Amino acid sequence: MYVFLLGKAAGFIFGFMFGNLPGAFLGVLLGHMVDRSMSRGLGGSWQTYSGAETANRRRVFFASTFRVMGHIAKADGRVTEEEIQAARQVMQGMRLNPAQIREAIDCFNEGKEPDFDLDEELMRMNEACRGQPLLRQFFLQTQFFMAFAHGGVTGEERAALDRIGQALGLSQWQISQLEAQARMRAGFAGGNGRAGPARQQPIGDAYRALGVSSSASDQEVKTAYRRLMKENHPDKLVARGLPEAMMERARERTREVNRAYEQIKEQRGMR
Repeated sequence: MYVFLLGKAAGFIFGFMFGNLPGAFLGVLLGHMVDRSMSRGLGGSWQTYSGAETANRRRVFFASTFRVMGHIAKADGRVTEEEIQAARQVMQGMRLNPAQIREAIDCFNEGKEPDFDLDEELMRMNEACRGQPLLRQFFLQTQFFMAFAHGGVTGEERAALDRIGQALGLSQWQISQLEAQARMRAGFAGGNGRAGPARQQPIGDAYRALGVSSSASDQEVKTAYRRLMKENHPDKLVARGLPEAMMERARERTREVNRAYEQIKEQRGMR
C-alpha cells in the first residue's frame, strides 16, 4: 500500500527543474528498484530493502500528512474548493493508485472531524520521526502548502500551524523560515498551489527562506543556500523515511530555496 510509484513518476517530475516544479535528483536505478519493490507488494522483500523502521515511518508519515492537512483545511470552520484542489494536487503528484487515493481521502476526512486529536497524531509523528528533524520540517511545510491554498493563512490556521510546529520541536525561527519558503512557492503559483506566472515576493521572505538576515555577507548567503540544498536533497529525505511518492513535494521545497536565492542574488547583483 505504501510502496509508491517513484519510477513511473520520475518522468513526470524530471522536466520541472527549470519549469514549474524542481527536477529529478533520483537516478534511474532507484526508480527501477522502487517500481520492482512495489510490484512485490509490502511484503518481506520491501521490508528487507528499506528496513522495518523506515517502512513504518513512511506509513505514519503518509497517514499523518493527510490527516493534518484535513485538520488545517477545516481549522477556520469550512473547507474551501481551493483546499480540496490542493489535496487533490498532492495526491495526483504522488501518482497514487485507486486504493491509495481512497486511503488518503479517508485520512484527510478523519482530520476534518471535530473530535480529531491533533496532539495524539503529532505524538505518533514524533515517535515515528524520532531523530529525523528534517522530516518534521518537511511535514510542517506541507501543512503550510495547504494553508496557502486559498491565498493566505487565517488566524485559526496560524494557531494550528504554530501548535504543530511547537509540538514537533521546531523553534519559532524554524517555523518562520518554513513559512517563508512556502510563501515563496505560493507567490509563484498564485496562492493556490498551481503553476502560474512568477511574481516577486518581499525580499524579507527570501532572506527568511534561507535563514539569514539581510545584513549577511554574500558568502554567508551562498553558504546558507548550499546547506539547505544539501539538507533537502530528495534522496536524503527518502533515505530518512519520506515516502517516495512525496518526492515531488521535496523537489518543490528545493525550488522554494532556489527561488529565494535567485531573488537575493538579483537584488544584490551577486554572480
